[in-house]
Amino acid sequence: MQTVKLYVADTDLGKKHFRFLLENVSVGQKEKALRYANEIDQIRSLLSSYLKNQLSREELLKNENGKPYFANGPYFNISHSGKYVLMAVSTAEIGVDIEEIKNKDMSSLVRIFNEAEAKMIKEHSDFYYLWCAKESLIKCMGLTVGKVREIPALPLNGLKTYKGKDYQCKSFIYDKHIVSITREGNEEYEIDIKKVNKLPYLMK
Repeated sequence: MQTVKLYVADTDLGKKHFRFLLENVSVGQKEKALRYANEIDQIRSLLSSYLKNQLSREELLKNENGKPYFANGPYFNISHSGKYVLMAVSTAEIGVDIEEIKNKDMSSLVRIFNEAEAKMIKEHSDFYYLWCAKESLIKCMGLTVGKVREIPALPLNGLKTYKGKDYQCKSFIYDKHIVSITREGNEEYEIDIKKVNKLPYLMK
């Protein structure tokens, strides 16, 4: 069975070690983070950059839609919401999405789902499950969110086939957040959650 490593960083840790993060990312990454007016957005950006930097010393490239990647791997994807920054790492194309469960008006957002998906939405967590499943597949494929309506959310857990390619999706709750991971291929995989609980962090 394949393994997807899921690194989970708390923004409280980033806030505590803000100076360390500034000193341990590139000049460009630092400038990008400090362009955000909101402190929490700065911390999320710095944590994302710090985690990416642990994966490879290669230049970070981007596909035509802006998805970052390393020429010689590993495959990775990053998402953040609420107090968490997540990075999924795999031996195949990967997409991850996390959303904090909030109560909000979803009437205008339900239109992004097809009829079968919309019928599943009974409460807010249902909406986030479906959204994350769509978003993780979009990110796995390296597409833009403009394709969200045509991308299938179902199944939330299991094999999907889209445009001739197979994908394995897993969705779960993590501390009042919904997380979805989609990996290219039909191989089963397990998720190895690794909490980033101190800085500097030694990635295993």
